Amino acid sequence: MESSKKALRGVNLGGWLLLEKWMTPTLFEGVDANDEYTFMQTKGAAKKIERHRRTFIQEADFKWLANHGIEAVRIPIGYWIFDGDDPYSAGISYLDWAVKMAIKYKLKVLLDLHGAEGSQNGKDHSGKIGSSGWFHHSTYRRRTIDALVRLTERYYQYDCIWGIELLNEPKIGVFHMKLRHFYNRAYDSLLKVARPGTYIIFHDAFTPRLLSGSVLGSPSLPVAMDVHWYQFGRLLHRFENLQGYFRALGRRRALVQRLQYRQPIVVGEWSVVLSGAILDGAPPEREQLLFKEHARRQLAVYDEALAWFYWTYKTEGRGIWHFRSQVEDGIIVL
Repeated sequence: MESSKKALRGVNLGGWLLLEKWMTPTLFEGVDANDEYTFMQTKGAAKKIERHRRTFIQEADFKWLANHGIEAVRIPIGYWIFDGDDPYSAGISYLDWAVKMAIKYKLKVLLDLHGAEGSQNGKDHSGKIGSSGWFHHSTYRRRTIDALVRLTERYYQYDCIWGIELLNEPKIGVFHMKLRHFYNRAYDSLLKVARPGTYIIFHDAFTPRLLSGSVLGSPSLPVAMDVHWYQFGRLLHRFENLQGYFRALGRRRALVQRLQYRQPIVVGEWSVVLSGAILDGAPPEREQLLFKEHARRQLAVYDEALAWFYWTYKTEGRGIWHFRSQVEDGIIVL
């Protein structure tokens, strides 16, 4: 029996204001670049990225979301959103526009600092592949807080701003002392400038049991922990059969409930993707049924959380990462 709807239902506007090559491969055609940092050093990049920002997400997309049961958007951005930082180019006008669209179509917004100065994980979705310099330089962490404060102040007057996410997917650690310290310093800074009732979201660094309770919020500025759950991220997914995985997914409901004793949980990223090992050469029609069942079971669990956000609203091509096509094809039923 499926649970009644509880969670705020959302999607990520991934690949828009922070590039990921796999999501928009034609944008990277003909250039030797694997992330936004290297892309912006290629010929004609400034014009290309402006065209991409102008066309990838349009007003019709917000209208579609509002008409299909979506209540919120999580918008990944880089620290360079305001002023740029060579070679990155600023994009604040597009974020301003997105907030106005959210107001028009009555959607909530979670502003997500996806890429921090120095990179918090060395992944392409932080803006730059390489080392995690953010952890090694206190200046980067201080500037990250400055960017969060600036972001919060800019949109203070807009009650569509549902939450501010302090940092997306920092690298996994053991004790997370630097990360815990950063989260609490950032929270204390935002407590002085944020609109009362705004959720301050901290990511679990893929260790939810360890980081749960790391930030103790006040009634005026509530705190929630973000978890990202993908089937292919499981350590044993290559050796796991589908029924075993579905049983594990069922146990995730109890984990959500336990974690929420300390703070609300946001499932900031999830998808209907299943590993090739689990699909095991299933014919296309069988695959579609499995994806649909995967979506149904996940929704039953994630509706126990405060909110969920599918990754991602759209990619260049239709398919399992493309939320809109999954709804249109009847795979995801809300």
